[in-house]
Amino acid sequence: MKLDSQQKGSLIEEVQLGVWRILIQKETSSAGVAARWSKFKTMVPTVQRHVAEVVALAPVLISLIFLSKLWTGLEDVLLLHLSGRILTIIEVGIKEGRPDVMAIVNAVVARMLVVSASATVEWWRNQTIPIVSRRVLHHYEDFIFSANLEKDLTSVHANNEDISLNAKPVWDNFTSLMDITTTIIQVVTLLAYIFHVAVSSRHGPVFVLLCLGRPLMTLRFRQYLWEKVYVAEAVDPGYLRLRALRQLSEDKYRQDIISGNIGDYVLQEFTRAREQLGDTETRHPQQLYGRKSLSYEVTVMLLGNLTMLYYAAISVLNPSQFTLTSIATLQHSESILQKTFYDGMRQIDDVRLGIDFARRIYALGDIANSLKDGSLEYPRDAETAGMAIELKNVSFSYPGSKSNVKALNDVTFSIKAGQLVVLVGENGSGKSTIVKLLARLYDATEGQILVDGNNIQDYKMADLRKATASLTQDHHLYPLSLSENIGLGNPARASDHDLVREAAKKGGAEGFLSKLKEGFSTILEQYTEQYTVNINTSDKTPLAKEAEKLKKTADISGGERQRIVASRTFMRFTSGAVKLMIADEGSSALDPEGEWELFKNLREERAGKSMVFVTHRFGHLTKYADMILCMKDGNLVESGTHEELIKMGGEYFKLYDVQAKAFDSEKAA
Repeated sequence: MKLDSQQKGSLIEEVQLGVWRILIQKETSSAGVAARWSKFKTMVPTVQRHVAEVVALAPVLISLIFLSKLWTGLEDVLLLHLSGRILTIIEVGIKEGRPDVMAIVNAVVARMLVVSASATVEWWRNQTIPIVSRRVLHHYEDFIFSANLEKDLTSVHANNEDISLNAKPVWDNFTSLMDITTTIIQVVTLLAYIFHVAVSSRHGPVFVLLCLGRPLMTLRFRQYLWEKVYVAEAVDPGYLRLRALRQLSEDKYRQDIISGNIGDYVLQEFTRAREQLGDTETRHPQQLYGRKSLSYEVTVMLLGNLTMLYYAAISVLNPSQFTLTSIATLQHSESILQKTFYDGMRQIDDVRLGIDFARRIYALGDIANSLKDGSLEYPRDAETAGMAIELKNVSFSYPGSKSNVKALNDVTFSIKAGQLVVLVGENGSGKSTIVKLLARLYDATEGQILVDGNNIQDYKMADLRKATASLTQDHHLYPLSLSENIGLGNPARASDHDLVREAAKKGGAEGFLSKLKEGFSTILEQYTEQYTVNINTSDKTPLAKEAEKLKKTADISGGERQRIVASRTFMRFTSGAVKLMIADEGSSALDPEGEWELFKNLREERAGKSMVFVTHRFGHLTKYADMILCMKDGNLVESGTHEELIKMGGEYFKLYDVQAKAFDSEKAA
């Protein structure tokens, strides 16, 4: 196979690490250097932006925190120097038999002052960092929250890897930048001090090089997977089966597990998968990659003892070159240097990871939504009878779809302003896809959608959505009060309790809301952070009784949830801006009487609106429809009124006849 220029620069290496199959892009040395330099250049703007944003949040405090870290970094050298001074004075005093008490006291006092100053600085820093870190956390939480809210559905599907991003590590990443700066200064200072001590005792740069032997070898042969371009995939069948079964312990499966009495089966399969997995490593591949050989580990440990061998050799060959004080000082210096060096290598890794993390956060704000906003205001005429819609040869495939079949294929139809239209068809026929295109959650892959004679893409999306009310089976309740859940249909009037209550009445929710203990103020899935430790509620102790009072999650039926969402739709009507109402199986969980009442109330709101209903149950809507569109396999196969389609005896007749026969059978019985 002939390789292109990109393939020539790199090969793929396959590695099996525990349950993981790793494919690594293997670079040549020249390509690796170029790639590192290129990556370094791309990191600079991110670092500049990150530092500028964080410093701007608390410039004085962050400057003082940096200085405090610098003091802490230099503290070791100061204490080392003072300790060496004390030992030298003591050693001279022992030799001469006359210890210099005043000099010893001065040296000890100086050391105590440095220690006290360091403790004070550290105390202040520990008090200050939480204040600054909260500001940083809030700043980036706001950024991530805003960026996520602005994404369209296509962008969400295309960027799943960034959904888990949160702002918590940002401050730690920033402190890594400060730490590596102070560590560099500390290493330079330590090397200068060691060189000074070594030269004064006639050992010179040789000793300094021996001190650096172990750190330099570690730096040369270290390997991290996160530095490489790679793909990781868990391929062990036992591991994958185990993870899948583990999900069955989640709350969302609880009812099915209990009612289906399959707990024993799940536990049995879980045990079998565990046995199949055995002792195979399951840790993250980054933890498994780069394990060193025994010879490497032995060599590194020996390099760490070169200075001790040097002491021993000098003590035999030229014992007068060393004093006990110089040996102690140099050995302590070496220990501090190696620790600082390893800290620096870890901090370099932290900085690189932190910069990449910051880049990913900033990338959230740079994601270009696939849906381009238009410039036309809507509606062009506020007095229209509703929204006129025309689909011209529209085809559509969902982003990332693995199916070769289009969700919609060459669909053409027109809806006049003020018409009530019903979409029918089997599951997967394309009904809900049409609804999503009308709401402009996606754009058509091919063809055009016209709204009041203009391309839907030419309008401002905010105006279109203000003019659209949706009631779909995909809507959820928000983790807010039920009153707010309804009120957000019209955010400008969300606090108008009378309006909210009227919307709840039309949506069929007022009755059960009045029976709830907290009524409209009820929060079903209230966010809370609470837990108990070592409390047995059956003991009925005062603390156990307090634990019983902690907030519990409330719940309502699926039908009641749909009534809340329907009430939100009626609240949206109060804005006076709605020109199109879309209902996609928004009554699927309602009883027949509740569904009939909901559709009656919706029809009563018809003035000045076009209405599009998607349904599998024909009885309440089709006889009122100005037009019925019958879909099958993404194609529009029939359109017309109920009577016209029945006479045709086609797909609509077949679907209608299935339901009619069910009623006829009940009557015969």
